[in-house]
Amino acid sequence: MHKITLLTSVAVLVGTLAAQAEPGVTDSEITIGNILPMTSSAALVGRAAHFGSVVAAHEANAAGGVNGREIVIRTEDDGYVPARTVQNLRRFIDEGVFGLIGTGAGAGTAAILPILEEEGIPAIVSFSPLQAAVDPIKPTVFMIGASYQDLLFAQLKHIHDTRLPDNPVFGVIRQDDDFGKQVEEAYDRAIEAFPNVKATDPIRYKRGQKDFNAEVLKTRSNGVNVLIAGGVTTEIPAILKGAGKFKMPLEVATVPTSTLAPIMKLSAPAGYTYFSGDYISPLGSDGAAGFEAAAKAALSEEELQAINRYAVTGYVATRMMIEAIRRCGDEPTRKCAVEKLESGEPFDTNGVTLPLTFEKDRHISATAVRVLEVDPAAGTVTAVTEFEEY
Repeated sequence: MHKITLLTSVAVLVGTLAAQAEPGVTDSEITIGNILPMTSSAALVGRAAHFGSVVAAHEANAAGGVNGREIVIRTEDDGYVPARTVQNLRRFIDEGVFGLIGTGAGAGTAAILPILEEEGIPAIVSFSPLQAAVDPIKPTVFMIGASYQDLLFAQLKHIHDTRLPDNPVFGVIRQDDDFGKQVEEAYDRAIEAFPNVKATDPIRYKRGQKDFNAEVLKTRSNGVNVLIAGGVTTEIPAILKGAGKFKMPLEVATVPTSTLAPIMKLSAPAGYTYFSGDYISPLGSDGAAGFEAAAKAALSEEELQAINRYAVTGYVATRMMIEAIRRCGDEPTRKCAVEKLESGEPFDTNGVTLPLTFEKDRHISATAVRVLEVDPAAGTVTAVTEFEEY
């Protein structure tokens, strides 16, 4: 079975780490870290990302490990609080972790970017895309997946090109943090690109808000008929619930969490279909078959129930980090892993995507977006475009 260390504040391995030449590396193990929201409203996605990393580590270890060493996944819970993301990274630095896969949500990732750069820690942002992680390029930080700016713009473009309402009025309800800032940037980009639509002022809400009647009423009074429902998880169905209560005719754009089964179930009573977007093969598709087989070999039945598309992205990122370490040979270093990641050589993702590459001047990969139409009442997610760069 897989080997995981899920720790809280207890410091361990101090004596061993003191003797190490490279953080997180011993004669028998290499430790890779995750900082994820394992609790809070974002636990649905944080736990899935953790299990994706576990699957990749189990897969490597079952094949003999990495140059004779076992991969250990160590996950810390930041509770969706940026200050705790920073606190947990400091703990990893003190106790020894080779590299980082889970980097917290958008605000948490933003908070630790200077530390990652200062400490030279290789990191692959895969949990919550953040444009600032790779633009401008940070020497040791890489990212898998399109930014929220591209994911949402792709949907708004599809709506504009194929099903624009009469007298189109765009609006956005977005969270008042770094994640929401990215949502608003996608909105601003669309408004600039589509001068034939009327734009309304963005509406911002506080993290953790549950009732959106006031925000929805404001969009209704503004005549909005194309809306970015800029929630992270349960905020999306809450916004849709408010819109459904007032029977608003809407075309709706959302982030990828809207395709998760629990979010679809909560959204169904509102009566809307809506759009989402993604850059990976969905679970149940031919592209995800290799991951799903690996997950069944690595996880318990209970753990398998927790996987979703965030498990797939965590799996891909962890595979890439493990392979970069493997390519460094018997004496892996952080510097070498970064060099291997940005070498331009392809990394196999077990069919989830085409082989991915990074280069010195391009620390982002898997950026093509496919627009999806979600029918929560029917429980279906259907691709309505091919993958395209935005």
